[in-house]
Amino acid sequence: MSLSDLLVDTCIIGGGAAGAYAAYRLHQLNHTVAIVERGPHLGGHTVTYRDPILTNNQPIDYGVTWLQNLPVIRDTFAHYHVPLVKEKIDYAIDMFDFARGEPITPLPANETTAALDRYSTLLAQHPYLATGFEDLPDPVPDDLVAPFKQVMDKYHLGGLLDTFSSWLSGLGEWPDYPTLYVMKYVGTDYLAGRLQLGWVRPKSHDASEIYRAMEQELRQSQTLLFNSSVVRVDARDSAAAAAAAAADRVVVDVASTVDETRRPITPTTRRRRIRAKTLLFAAPPLPDRLEVLGLDERERALFRQFKDPWLYTALVRVDGFPDYTFLENHGKDHPFHRPRLPAVLAFRPTEVSKIVRVTVGSTSRGLSEAEVGNCIRAGVDSVRRRLGNGGGGNASDPEILVVRNHSPYTLTVSGAAVAAGFYRQLSALQGYRRTYYTGATFDTHHMPQVWMVTDQVLQRHLLPELRG
Repeated sequence: MSLSDLLVDTCIIGGGAAGAYAAYRLHQLNHTVAIVERGPHLGGHTVTYRDPILTNNQPIDYGVTWLQNLPVIRDTFAHYHVPLVKEKIDYAIDMFDFARGEPITPLPANETTAALDRYSTLLAQHPYLATGFEDLPDPVPDDLVAPFKQVMDKYHLGGLLDTFSSWLSGLGEWPDYPTLYVMKYVGTDYLAGRLQLGWVRPKSHDASEIYRAMEQELRQSQTLLFNSSVVRVDARDSAAAAAAAAADRVVVDVASTVDETRRPITPTTRRRRIRAKTLLFAAPPLPDRLEVLGLDERERALFRQFKDPWLYTALVRVDGFPDYTFLENHGKDHPFHRPRLPAVLAFRPTEVSKIVRVTVGSTSRGLSEAEVGNCIRAGVDSVRRRLGNGGGGNASDPEILVVRNHSPYTLTVSGAAVAAGFYRQLSALQGYRRTYYTGATFDTHHMPQVWMVTDQVLQRHLLPELRG
């Protein structure tokens, strides 16, 4: 296997929302990039299903679906001539305990409204949460490192129980998380989308359209390596770089199973060597994924503190579910209505009749695709009992069309770690050994926030290095 060298300004590891957006912004500024993406396309958690028979090729998003109506979204979609339309999330919601079949009695609307007002007032006291974690004050306020369940009690936010158990279901055990993470996820922009501005979607109802447009533009002058993995990274410090006779470069060896035209490479993989001035790691920063960078103990000590829940999405063909209704799993015997996991978190309608979007969560371990399927079938059985009042209901057996693993979904650390300066130390790694970091871990999983924090990392850290 021969190595062919590729010289670029930035090598980006990971072509999800963060990596794709970083490439787009660097391309705008006339910098060269190479993206190394283990999947077949850009977009990460943005996944879209089409079937010529079941849906007549109509797109159905089963990852990212609705977007906050923010300037970064409007500007980027406008650049790529992808039209947006406003969208309302006004479905009926049926909350019940899937295990027990018992409904959850909604809290009075006035209690929820009053609690949201109190929460908004509290959130306004922490404007530095708008983008990323870099601007956290030192020391971090006690409220932000305390478990959110304590803050709910302290500020009389019990009226948020129904709303937050729905909005935060994919985060795992959110009542026990440091309040910092809840306020990042349900931040000012997110609340505005929910309560005032509404949401937007591509007119095509295909969230992947934006990443196909990015890919088409980038492919003309940049290097996109799909179905590829980094096998070795050298020269992340000046001494090693000098020894490698590449004092201003990080050296990244990549193995690909397809070439740049997406044709399979047989009978073996192709090896590429990328020499880059900077390295941008835009994939989830879990220690096993980062080891290829040759982490030192300083880096390893930080990254191994992260913990995460597991989240899966799927599309299921099933007849007999109620139209325009979210069916949500809430644990009736849990003080915060958390269902017993692993299990279905919710069934949600799509634009195609008889096809529903499913989310499955686990907080104890990762699930195989077969186990996700078992959770879905058990969830459908729960809906049958709910619809039929114990008599079986009219829902058909589910046909699972597609399953996507979105794990790790949210990487968090303990409140004690946050109080001890975890994010200050993490920010200090930006540029250390010519490596920079971005992605949902550095803000939230909402796409506009991922894009905004990526722009922040570029402007504050990576671009000054390239200009220097």
